[in-house]
Amino acid sequence: MSDVSIANEESKSPLHLVLGELIGLWLLANAGYYLILPALGFDLSYNSAPILIALYFLLWAGVALFYYRNIFTRWLTVEHRIWVHIVWSLGFAALIWGLLYEFAQLPILTGIRLAPYTDILFATSWYFLPKSAEVLVQQILITVLVLDLSYRFHSFKKVVLSYMACFGGAHVILFLLNGTPTPYAVLMTTGAVLSSLVFPYFILRVKEGFVYTYTIHLVFYIVLAMLLHAWPPPGYIV
Repeated sequence: MSDVSIANEESKSPLHLVLGELIGLWLLANAGYYLILPALGFDLSYNSAPILIALYFLLWAGVALFYYRNIFTRWLTVEHRIWVHIVWSLGFAALIWGLLYEFAQLPILTGIRLAPYTDILFATSWYFLPKSAEVLVQQILITVLVLDLSYRFHSFKKVVLSYMACFGGAHVILFLLNGTPTPYAVLMTTGAVLSSLVFPYFILRVKEGFVYTYTIHLVFYIVLAMLLHAWPPPGYIV
């Protein structure tokens, strides 16, 4: 697939408004997570209420798909055969299952708990149920951003650089606003910047690009958890 825009051509909103919408939707999803769940008596931890949190983020995935339905219906043309997506999804599901099986063999860490930032340090396999739903929301918004940038610039290089600036910058702003611990903020922002080397290419030039990027995004967290459990950071022990 060429890198010519396949986004919603009827949308001519300024870029800052598009970014504002994307960030606003993500902030609303997170506001509900931080405010509604504690009000209902649930801990802010993917490890303590995995099914409830997964359902919560799946709801927001549905909201995002509905809100940006025009973009996705234009992007998912007939050449994007649904059975191909299903086959690739099953293959990647097997990969993820294998990684989670290996992850389950690693020891559980002990140390200071600061949910949600230390959740991944104490993760069990259940942790990745809500994480997979959260990543789905993120990947929907990322896809919208890439498609919109492609529509605006008609140059793959400019799309990559703009995505890097927008996505990396959004992480910095969000982490500054919510007082995220510096090590966590640096790690996640670095991952966001590095994703510019992968996500725009798959979304714009590979038919099953969304499936690829979603899998890469989720596998990143699984591998990170495996590394953190195998080599714990200072202050955390097996």
